[in-house]
Amino acid sequence: MPIAVLLITDRPEQSHKLDRLLSLWGRCAVIDLNRPMTKLPETRQLLISDVDLSSRASVEAMRRALAGQKRSVPHLCLVRDGSARTKVQANAIGASAVLPADVPVKVLLGEVGRMLNGGGGPEPVQQHFLSASVAVADMLASAARGELLPAAAIEEGVEAINRAADNRDLGAWLELVWDHDDATYQHCLLVAGLAATFAQRLGFPEHARRLVTGAALLHDIGKARIPIDVLHKPGPLTAEELLIVREHPQIGYEMLRRQGDFAPDIVEVARSHHEYLDGSGYPQGLRAGEISDLVRMITICDVYGALIERRSYRAPMAPEEAYRVLLTMVGKLDADLVRVFRQVALPN
Repeated sequence: MPIAVLLITDRPEQSHKLDRLLSLWGRCAVIDLNRPMTKLPETRQLLISDVDLSSRASVEAMRRALAGQKRSVPHLCLVRDGSARTKVQANAIGASAVLPADVPVKVLLGEVGRMLNGGGGPEPVQQHFLSASVAVADMLASAARGELLPAAAIEEGVEAINRAADNRDLGAWLELVWDHDDATYQHCLLVAGLAATFAQRLGFPEHARRLVTGAALLHDIGKARIPIDVLHKPGPLTAEELLIVREHPQIGYEMLRRQGDFAPDIVEVARSHHEYLDGSGYPQGLRAGEISDLVRMITICDVYGALIERRSYRAPMAPEEAYRVLLTMVGKLDADLVRVFRQVALPN
């Protein structure tokens, strides 16, 4: 099966964030130029190289690697110095466009989007989606490393998602989300898009909308500390793995609380978005009066989002079927909010 984006690099240990960002456009494969290879996988849309072109050996290895690639596939070459020699080498290996390797992520993704659109600029919803995706990338990378979360970047992401909701672009937003090959990115952006639209349908003022969307964007931040092999396991989890995953609400709560940059309501959503009104949720087994309206909203978006997500190992539910599941969760979800949510799930 052809991949969407192929990244060839001689420093794969530094490519993880770029790999996840490129999966915005579908399946992304990373090739380590330092390892023996027989044939590159077929590339459907875009080739990106991040190689030291000052090294003759690397240039020759790139030429051998690219020998069987279709010349019609656009090639974005990331270079590590701006010398004339490097640019000549980039052109010699067939680069369609050249950018510095340390270019800001927004600029990089903008160029990728331009090349994938045949040279035209991205549509407004794509621009908003790219901004939000950069925020999610910075947020999850910082959380995984145990660093402070980038509050300014998260605010930019919230703004981008709310502006997409203003344009009533939820359908287009969901299509972009579903193209994303990374499950954690996909879920964060999906739930945030649903929540932003939900807040708009409820007629919330701007400050309240920012709170709702911010809570949705950060609700699963604790998953950044869950082992990837457990989090992305293609199938049912064992009882032990399920216990590990169920630690993420408390992990996220502690992470946000310690940083101190986030509203208490947002911090509480990170801990309580798996709580149900009948007390059957986790981690605290809260009941109706103990669960805030904001948590109730994000829980609905979270449950619905999980039902309509696209995974390689299972088909997504259709919106109508997923909404019917919400209706069956009597006593667990806020019935009044579920009724309003119909305008989000089934707008026509």
